[in-house]
Amino acid sequence: MFKSILLGTLLCTSFVSSAADVVLFRHAEKQDGTDPSLTTEGNIRAERIANLLAPLSPTALYATNYNRTQQTIAPLAKKTRLQVLSYNPRQLEAFAESLREMKGVVVVAGHSNTTPELVKLLSGTNWPIDESTFDDLFILKQTEQGFKFNHFSSNNTSLAEK
Repeated sequence: MFKSILLGTLLCTSFVSSAADVVLFRHAEKQDGTDPSLTTEGNIRAERIANLLAPLSPTALYATNYNRTQQTIAPLAKKTRLQVLSYNPRQLEAFAESLREMKGVVVVAGHSNTTPELVKLLSGTNWPIDESTFDDLFILKQTEQGFKFNHFSSNNTSLAEK
């Protein structure tokens, strides 16, 4: 019941709010090397993320130009028929500012350093991500006072808080 109420709240308030709600997550499990691809486990997580987020009806998808972020967000792009737009991970303050101006539900695939920085820039919440952690999923709900921070796990089959 709680899960249904939470999902309903997320869906309904997205349409009421004129500013964007922002969903942030780190790329899924990756292989070793320079600009690595996802592992089998990472590809499974990418599909799970797509299944979790597609019901939110994203209006924009963003990822860095690295294989691991592009491959993590690709299943969601396929489900939503949205093009993945690139952002520069070295210009996070400017990107955060542009996210504040968007409408709808914006999904951003990042890294263990960029995702916590965007969470902090948008919500003021400090949430470091360890190099071995791949399941953190953050939904920042736009309110009149700014972004409200919500933490979830992509290990789950629904958006129940972690």
